[in-house]
Amino acid sequence: MTPPTAPLHDFAPDSALPPGDTLKEQLEVLGIPQADLARRTGLSTKHINQIVQGSAVLTPETALLLERAVGVPASLWNQLEATWRTHVSREESRKALSGQLDWLDNFSLSELVKQGILTGKERTVDNLERLLAFFGVGSPDTAEELWRSYRTAFRRSTVLEPDDYATAVWMRQAELKARDLHCTPFSRAALTELLPRLRALTVEDPTIWLTELPRLCAQAGVAVVFVPAPPKTHVSGVTRWLTPDKVGVALSDRFKRDDHFWFTVFHELGHVLLHGKRLTFIDDTRRNPDTTPEGDRSEAEADAFASEVLVPAQHGAAYRQLVQRPMPFTRIEAFARQAGIAPGIVVGRLQHDGALEWSHGNKYKRTINISLTENETEQ
Repeated sequence: MTPPTAPLHDFAPDSALPPGDTLKEQLEVLGIPQADLARRTGLSTKHINQIVQGSAVLTPETALLLERAVGVPASLWNQLEATWRTHVSREESRKALSGQLDWLDNFSLSELVKQGILTGKERTVDNLERLLAFFGVGSPDTAEELWRSYRTAFRRSTVLEPDDYATAVWMRQAELKARDLHCTPFSRAALTELLPRLRALTVEDPTIWLTELPRLCAQAGVAVVFVPAPPKTHVSGVTRWLTPDKVGVALSDRFKRDDHFWFTVFHELGHVLLHGKRLTFIDDTRRNPDTTPEGDRSEAEADAFASEVLVPAQHGAAYRQLVQRPMPFTRIEAFARQAGIAPGIVVGRLQHDGALEWSHGNKYKRTINISLTENETEQ
């Protein structure tokens, strides 16, 4: 909203005062008793006194009467009343929040200061208000209820665990970042057509895909953002529809290896293409696909989608031969070149399938450091 080019009136109180204080001063300046003002406005003397005392609301209708009687614009009376009522409501709200300061104990205040969300780590009402404003909610209870609506995504029952609060901070940072990205309206066909180009980025240097991945996805209505994983969390990605025509996909660098990172990329895009717009999918690296509840079938579907994109059917026979035979690493490199994906991704797939020990072949996995690559890109 564009601010007004000129003040509404020359008189503007420095602090919130009841409009009755201003009315009392104006009557004293004009030498008009309250009873006389009552006769001039047609209001009762009792009502005028209640306005002066601050116990009665100064309505827009009364503001017009006062404008005619004492010469002060109705807009000023309305402004004074609104400012005063806002002040009273704010004080009442702060009083209520003072009894909810223990909600701050769910968060690492030092981490919030480090991220610029809070200005200090004190357990104060001011900090609680800043945190609520960051989340875009009115109260701690509202925030809890909102996050409980994500319980399927959090893979919890109804109780939030400590690291879920850190994850909520990460999600909000990702949401705000994604909303700032310009995207064309979402197109399922456009995103599907992009998959081979996105897959080809796996062999590129991070300084290339860091910009290309978001740029390409934005052309299909997908806002891809990179947000480093916060301490004490296990989140690797989240998919959340921001509007009916725009979906946000946030990616962390939780394991800091390209095999996990790129699997997460296509896992999240699988959610976009396969699942509903009303759901939020938070992918926790502790997830055990053998123990997830029935409602998490979508995770298995997204896993299968990512696996098929990275090693599509036309390379299936070659991959099965790779799994079944003794595999010198030169064969892994050859298969990666043939499939057009990074060798580290092949190693990760073989490890996941039990064809390689988890300690073997890790030299082929490239390090992913979102914070570092962002800084390098900016230089």
